[in-house]
Amino acid sequence: MTRNDAELGVFNGDLGITLPAPDPAAALRVYFLDGDTLRSVASSRLPHVETAFAMTVHKCQGSEFLHTALVLPGADARVLTRELVYTGITRARENFTLLQAQAGVIQLAIHKASLRTSGLALQLART
Repeated sequence: MTRNDAELGVFNGDLGITLPAPDPAAALRVYFLDGDTLRSVASSRLPHVETAFAMTVHKCQGSEFLHTALVLPGADARVLTRELVYTGITRARENFTLLQAQAGVIQLAIHKASLRTSGLALQLART
């Protein structure tokens, strides 16, 4: 979900899965985990959604899943840092799978910290 809809009980960041409705003549339903129970909403009532088969680490920040897979690129990428790996791993509640196209990519990431270029450190040093 990309926007809150209190009437439907769905909120920005909620994740659901879209499945056929039990009645073949009905529209698709989006199922949300609400505590230990499932509840569903007709997909036609949810205009503010983004569909995905997979999510980026950035997009899933703040979410938690039973099982996550972190897929690393085949070469050292600028965004591939220890912070990204940490965030990807910590999205998993129970199971985590690491997939890397080349051996050693995870080691490259772990040894590379994010470089911040906001200028905040410089501003704080001046005060």
